[in-house]
Amino acid sequence: MTMTITQSQDLMSSPVLNVRGLRKTYGGVVTLKGVDFDLMPGEIHGLCGENGAGKSTLVKILGGLVAPTEG
Repeated sequence: MTMTITQSQDLMSSPVLNVRGLRKTYGGVVTLKGVDFDLMPGEIHGLCGENGAGKSTLVKILGGLVAPTEG
């Protein structure tokens, strides 16, 4: 996984958050596989999905509470 956080407001064309190849497994269970996305300045994103889809795991990894399996 590659995750870059840019804090400069001068870089309006650059992502504030860039995630590539995020993967998380617990034992043999894959909870996140190949997550890629960019968050551009001013954008708002929402996470939707069924129970067990990996929403909470993604937020925990982005917040630094859980380490990714790959990345």
